[in-house]
Amino acid sequence: MSPTGSLDTLLVVLGILALIIRQFFWRTATFAGFLRTPLMILAAGTLWMAWDAFRGELLTSRILEIALAEAVLVLSTGAVMGMATQFQPDHDHLRYRLMPAGILLWLIFLGIRVGSFLYADRLGVHLLDTTGAILVSFGLNRLSNALVIRARYERLRLGWSPA
Repeated sequence: MSPTGSLDTLLVVLGILALIIRQFFWRTATFAGFLRTPLMILAAGTLWMAWDAFRGELLTSRILEIALAEAVLVLSTGAVMGMATQFQPDHDHLRYRLMPAGILLWLIFLGIRVGSFLYADRLGVHLLDTTGAILVSFGLNRLSNALVIRARYERLRLGWSPA
């Protein structure tokens, strides 16, 4: 990996770490905001991977198999994170945060991502050990999480009225 690629990856990892830490603090739930960030991360990762493919990383059936397996796993962990989210009334809003048990779920996500990275590297399919692949994996996780939280939020909001 080039020095520029290493810097890109470091910056992305620091950004992801900030987003992860933020999940453990209470935030006001806004219906419109649930999907914006995951979709932006997913779009950036997809574009980044497309750029890497354009520069010479071939898209093979092996890459698609590994990417699909990883996608199923990270979508599942994201959905479970959504189920492990607490909601709390706050004046005329609902607030939410990931319960402390979410740390274990993030460790599982990290294990999936590192495992996929190492497997891809061993097989020589380097498109899956790029910054774009990290973003796609994280974006898929956040998207499934957001969809579950959004559905739970809607159910709770319908049964709750501000004081």
